[in-house]
Amino acid sequence: MASTDKFQSRYLVFDDDDEAENQYKRSVKIDGYECIPIYINPSDFFDADKNEFKEEEFTTAIIEKTAGININLIVTDWNIIDSNENYKGLVGWDILEYVIKTKDKLKSKPFFVYSSDIKKASKYILSKISQEVCNGKDKIDDLSLNNFIADILQLKIKFWKRDGTHFNEIITLLRDSNTISNIVLDSILSFDQNMVINTGNINYDGKSINEILNGDNIDMKGLKFIREFIDLSIAHYSKLNE
Repeated sequence: MASTDKFQSRYLVFDDDDEAENQYKRSVKIDGYECIPIYINPSDFFDADKNEFKEEEFTTAIIEKTAGININLIVTDWNIIDSNENYKGLVGWDILEYVIKTKDKLKSKPFFVYSSDIKKASKYILSKISQEVCNGKDKIDDLSLNNFIADILQLKIKFWKRDGTHFNEIITLLRDSNTISNIVLDSILSFDQNMVINTGNINYDGKSINEILNGDNIDMKGLKFIREFIDLSIAHYSKLNE
């Protein structure tokens, strides 16, 4: 990537409107950045004949579309698939759970949930908290027992009304997500995934960038590799100790 190239900012978008992808391409633009929506329509994975959601195919699609790239933001509509007598429906919170299940490292990313009726999302969140706290818990003050409460406190989630202003808020979140660490990670991941490392460090030599950085988690070894990559780059372009 040349220094004159635009920075790339990729974000996941889940919406049951097939026109949504084009709307994002037109409306989410930042000077100096190439904003790339990675669009998935969850309703494509609903089998109407069997009245069931094809979870495995859906999670596989997320894994395949995010393989080898850095995701800056996860965006989802709240109302995806309506409930019926034999199906509970699919809402924005379900989408977040599927995303985290596919790649635990995405848990640290910001999430943006929008809805034409944001009150529905609020009521859902409140009802889930109420269920966890009140449904037969012996120790209601023990948050370790309350998975939903623990998740909602841990994740960085913003709720917004779907009224056109949500595009501006997404632009703000993408700008905020373009930290130095994210830019460095984007640059490293832009290399050929099969490129084998040869730095003189036995922890990385003989391994590909894909092996080091694209596991389920970017653990301490991955982070240390990024640090070493920066150190070597600085040493290459600097005059040290003069």
